[in-house]
Amino acid sequence: MDRLISTYILAQTDSQEQAEAAIQDIVKDVGTNPAKLLQLVQGLGEYLTSDEAFVRSKATALLSTTLATLDQSKVNASAVNVLVEFYCDRLTDQACVPELLKGLLALSKFDKFTGVDCVKATKAILSLVNVQTYQQTARHYVFLFFDSAIRNYTQSLRSISSDFVFGFIQCLDGEKDPRNLMLAFTLIKNIIQEFDIAQHVEDLFEVTFCYFPITFRPPPDDPYGITSEHLKVGLRDCLSATPYFAKFALPLLLEKLSSSSGSAKKDSMETIAACAPVYGSSALTPYAEELWSGLQNEIFHATGDELEQVALHTLQVITTELSMGVSMGGSNDPVEKFLRPIITDCMTQLQKPELKLAKPSGKILKACAMASDPACTAITIATIPTLLSQYNTSEQSTRKKALLDVLLDFLDASRVLYGSAGAKEPEHDTDFITPLLTFKDRFFEIFTNALMSSNEYNALRLAGVKGLHGMILLREFLSETEISYAVQYFVRIVLEDPDVELQETALSSLASLSLIMPEVVRNMALPAFFEMLPTSQNDMEVDTVIQKKSPEYILNAVTKIGLEPTLFADIVPQILEKIDLVSTNFTGASSTYPVALLTTLLVVLRAKAELGHTDLAQYLDNLVPRLLAMCIYPTLAANDADHIMKNPEILDVVAGITRVVMIHVDAAAQNEFVKAIFNIFVHGQLSILAAFKENMSPVPFQPLHFESRISQQNTSVLFSTVIDGCRQQTILPVNNIHDFTGSLVEVAIKTSNITQRTALSKAVATILNKFNKGNALQAFIGQELVPKLHSVIRHEQASFEARESALIMYTWITKAMVLSTNAIGYDMTGELMNIFSVPRLGKIAADGFDLVIGEQRDVLTKETFAVLRLLYKQRFFNYSIPVLVRGFENSTHEVRHNFLIALSHVLRNIPKQVLLTELPPLLPMLVHSLSFPDPELKSSTIETFQIITKDAPGLMAEHLATLTPLLISLTNAQEPANTLKVRIAALKCLGAQPKSLPFTALRPYKAQVLKELEKSLDDRKRLVRREAVECRSQWFTLSGSIGSA
Repeated sequence: MDRLISTYILAQTDSQEQAEAAIQDIVKDVGTNPAKLLQLVQGLGEYLTSDEAFVRSKATALLSTTLATLDQSKVNASAVNVLVEFYCDRLTDQACVPELLKGLLALSKFDKFTGVDCVKATKAILSLVNVQTYQQTARHYVFLFFDSAIRNYTQSLRSISSDFVFGFIQCLDGEKDPRNLMLAFTLIKNIIQEFDIAQHVEDLFEVTFCYFPITFRPPPDDPYGITSEHLKVGLRDCLSATPYFAKFALPLLLEKLSSSSGSAKKDSMETIAACAPVYGSSALTPYAEELWSGLQNEIFHATGDELEQVALHTLQVITTELSMGVSMGGSNDPVEKFLRPIITDCMTQLQKPELKLAKPSGKILKACAMASDPACTAITIATIPTLLSQYNTSEQSTRKKALLDVLLDFLDASRVLYGSAGAKEPEHDTDFITPLLTFKDRFFEIFTNALMSSNEYNALRLAGVKGLHGMILLREFLSETEISYAVQYFVRIVLEDPDVELQETALSSLASLSLIMPEVVRNMALPAFFEMLPTSQNDMEVDTVIQKKSPEYILNAVTKIGLEPTLFADIVPQILEKIDLVSTNFTGASSTYPVALLTTLLVVLRAKAELGHTDLAQYLDNLVPRLLAMCIYPTLAANDADHIMKNPEILDVVAGITRVVMIHVDAAAQNEFVKAIFNIFVHGQLSILAAFKENMSPVPFQPLHFESRISQQNTSVLFSTVIDGCRQQTILPVNNIHDFTGSLVEVAIKTSNITQRTALSKAVATILNKFNKGNALQAFIGQELVPKLHSVIRHEQASFEARESALIMYTWITKAMVLSTNAIGYDMTGELMNIFSVPRLGKIAADGFDLVIGEQRDVLTKETFAVLRLLYKQRFFNYSIPVLVRGFENSTHEVRHNFLIALSHVLRNIPKQVLLTELPPLLPMLVHSLSFPDPELKSSTIETFQIITKDAPGLMAEHLATLTPLLISLTNAQEPANTLKVRIAALKCLGAQPKSLPFTALRPYKAQVLKELEKSLDDRKRLVRREAVECRSQWFTLSGSIGSA
């Protein structure tokens, strides 16, 4: 022990590691044998009493550090008591005070540290330590000790309550460090709550309020993360901790409120709002007039929305608190006395409601009215009759609209104060009812007349819609009959009114009502909407559609109001009925209408899924099978005639509906459903389908055969969707998954139907991705499937269609493996690159990289339970990029094109941060790719350069000499390879340069760019001309002050 102590004490400043090692050894030694703590103190004896302050301080530091890191449970009460005595006695040694405070803080956390010890240490600190003469660290130890003491020994400290409060004030006086202030503000609040501060109220207030308003600005890269807002909130909590501060704080806060600083005003108002509920009505009443005078200026002449909102909130809080004051009746009622000048000032402004001060007057009345029932009643009685009278005598539409806006404010205030209709649990005291109930009939009449007026001033009609909506939302305000009338008005506007804004507002009202009053919407709106939908082919004629709203418009409205579970349950059968009607009676009709019907279901289902609705699972039984039957039955007819439900677009929407429902049911439900689907699609057993009848199927249903009807083959997208929606725990009902998967691959290679080929490729990829648990399919993939596809792709005597199909399947399987970071995926990626040199197939293989690394919306996604390993894109990038670069460098000119295409796909699909870190060596290849004629390659590469311009301007600046002329040439419409997409991308990239790159780098090209852009301004395509104008504007304003950083 003595050797370790000596090593630590004698260690020089540059031997810090040696000193730290000695401390660790001492702590370890004392920790294993608590008796050695006494040995440590004895060993330090000569150093603790040394004549040299540095040695005493260092010895104290060793003891305090040991105590701070020691397992305190092994130190007995006697030792703790002795150490406390020792530390308190030594506080007269100023050189050691910081280390002594550290030791006392450590001791205060010991279990054996008692209330007596706490009082003793507190007294010693308060009497012997002049806190503000020490460095921040020492002062911080003091506040930390007080924090520990108050939390753990409050009762003991109350024995010296007055001395402790006074001493704490002395310790805090003059503190400036934000770290200490954050802790001190917490302590002040705790002291106010736990101790009697009556004898020191003014002193405590002064030492606290001296920091108001907070003007602290944290330095750049502040490691402590303390912001001005943190300090403001801490100080505000202190000032609002006791009503004793009221008589000192309110005059000073009002004085600060009149200052010119916006920040000080905001802080003052927020502090008044925080303090008002604590200070109480009796404290606020003498200052009521001054408070209104100070706040009204911030509302009537607001310098910003934020200040206005803070002022309104403060006004509301003050009104609420004054409402709780003891009423003496009549004019002496605190809230009525406060409101009287407010109402007078606001009503004076509202005599001319079209002027600018009328709107803030309405906001003021709203803020006060929502404060309390007495306030709302007083304001309503004093203002509403006058406002209604003004409205009735007004001729100008603008004046009427301004008055309606004020009435809307009253409706909002009542809803906040008295509760909303449809609330599941009462939010407010239900004994109170809104005073607006007296004026209900007048309100209903005024808003209805405004809504139904033929006035061209649509803002008035909009106010009418909002007014009726606001009345419906009030708790127990309108009767069921009145609500029905209002909803009818909304429906009429949605279906008949030509004004788009009115339509949208009315529809928005119906949408919000559908969530709280679904029965009303179900009875009044849905029937009207569905009645407007076509019921015969004649209804689809152009003249008829012009007279009524289009089916797409009506169905869009249905999607807005159909989210609520009971409403959607009502919508589903009605839409299915319409689809049945279309498929039966609309012979040879366009698919637009049935697609719109089905899309309505899909849109609502997706919205319900995002909102977390739990009713989606039921539609796996009563919606999806019905839709599948509608798609399958037409393919069974003997004559295979055209049928609207055979349309591929319809099949895609039905697949989307199936997917959304499928992924929201559990594995058990999926198992049952998948069994049924396999019976239908694999075994052709249609008896389980809805509405199946014997002898209904003269033609067998064989969608997974390559020789079956095209209409049946197309339905394979539905089978693929079900496979894609399976959870990893779902069981596929097949005897041998190898044989089943192999059969799907066989059909995909042989089929000439692109839809069937793509669907089966997706199904195979999904199976191999999800069901390869424990590498159960690894041997099958690597030893059977991949070699088989290789042989077909490389077999030059085979038909091109078969080789192409095999390559598409190969690419999908590659994706499945890459997503799960399976080693086979990287081997397959390498083989894809080898195919780049194969005529005709090389371009397909290069484009396949977009599929492999790109995100698909409908298959192999996280939402559909695919196996997606963390950082799979980065791993693919790290593997493929070096191989692509070598391949590019070693390939012929004809093949290089394919390497560049693959590279562009990879770069476009990886995270931006990965792209920017690995980009420099790839830039020459990217520049080179702009010289190839492929428009897709060009546009993709230009998009990459646009990202570089914005996020890595320094890198872009190095290649301006080469790149800028190339980009200019790509804006030339005379070149056939410069398609619309290429020209727009080039102009966007050029236009991004002045925003990001330094002026000095761009100056040599300014004249050339502006001259060449003149050609683009005359481009035959409007979109190009518009982009050229924006680009020229950026370059034209380019100067030394722009982008010069």
